Amino acid sequence: MIKKLCTVALCTLFFSCISVAQLPHEQQVAKEKGITLFKQSNWYESQPLLKDAAKAGDRLAQYYLAEAIRLSKRYTTVEAKKWYEAAAEQGDLYAMLRLSNKDDLCSDMGTCTGKSGEEWREFVLKIAHERADNGDTEAMTVLYTANQGLGWLEKAAEAGDSYAQNLLAGVYQDGGGWFFIPGRRENAVKKWLKASAENGYPLGMFHYANYLYEHNGSAIEVRDWIKRASEGGHIDSVSTYARNIAHLPDRLGYPIDLIKGYGLTYLLSKLEGGGTASENGQRTLPKIAEKMTTQEIQQGIAFAKEWEKSHPPLSYFDPIYGF
Repeated sequence: MIKKLCTVALCTLFFSCISVAQLPHEQQVAKEKGITLFKQSNWYESQPLLKDAAKAGDRLAQYYLAEAIRLSKRYTTVEAKKWYEAAAEQGDLYAMLRLSNKDDLCSDMGTCTGKSGEEWREFVLKIAHERADNGDTEAMTVLYTANQGLGWLEKAAEAGDSYAQNLLAGVYQDGGGWFFIPGRRENAVKKWLKASAENGYPLGMFHYANYLYEHNGSAIEVRDWIKRASEGGHIDSVSTYARNIAHLPDRLGYPIDLIKGYGLTYLLSKLEGGGTASENGQRTLPKIAEKMTTQEIQQGIAFAKEWEKSHPPLSYFDPIYGF
């Protein structure tokens, strides 16, 4: 691990030449499971799974491990900072951004050493600008997140980044941006939510379905986008879809499918991370079971197991640089 940052010029060259080392199969499996648990808000059990891959030099594992430690401890600890620095030294912009955060209790307490937040901020902005100028939409989103202007997020959305498109729609919904002609803001919100959904981002699909539902859009489209977001692994979409196909109640016009509804709710009930999905699933499961035979319940559990094998892992799709 590099202990000190090299000069900006040398680091830029270093980052451009980095190749990601291939993890051994066992570590790769552990890393993927660790990231899955993290994205289900299980910050505690994700850490040991991520640590082996992080020690082996995997940048993504290093970032998520640092995030898991920070969130579980509620501040950036010495260990968390170590892993943020390891990821940052491999060019991870979000790790650099986290290190540049002024609200760093670790530094305030004097337990963390190394480069200051101001130095990291100067560095991340330089690297992000270089990458953004070369069309890197993640770098554009990082620049927006670092308060460099809404224009960067708009550029990322216009370049087709589905994450940025969903984020931009939310910014417009919350009153960001300037729209002088009546109706233009609403049109922009719908445009970017639809773009995010059509570009395959499950959270964008869910938000677009909600937008259509609230604005009396096509019921067929609402049902389709909720179903597709569920198939993409979005937890809130799975919950909404399961309740409706189990008719508890059905507000979207789905035909009843108790076996599928039970199976999806069963998956939610087994989540062990944060959030309310598991608790809600455990409350809902008996209500669906009341309508089913013992054999149908077993079919529902079998459906859940097959769904897990053929669909992406369940995720809250929280922001990459979140709370």
